[in-house]
Amino acid sequence: MRLDDSLIDELDSFAKKEHVDRSTVLKKALEMGLREIKLEDALKAYQKGKISAWKAAELAGISLWEFLDILKRRDIGFRTAEPELEEMLGEI
Repeated sequence: MRLDDSLIDELDSFAKKEHVDRSTVLKKALEMGLREIKLEDALKAYQKGKISAWKAAELAGISLWEFLDILKRRDIGFRTAEPELEEMLGEI
């Protein structure tokens, strides 16, 4: 993978500030970015009605409660069918 010189400079600057090497910063950035991509993908599928909140949380790699909190913070309505709600409550 090729990175622009400005991005490399930014990585190096941050690594120096954190007292770590560039690869540590890259690894952390990739992990955080992938987590965010998975969440956004799950949110899109949930908003389109393709998957339940339970499945969206699973796809995002977070708990149902974390997913519901994200829905609330982003002002996205919660929706579920009664059987799904009973299943979720049974899992508690």
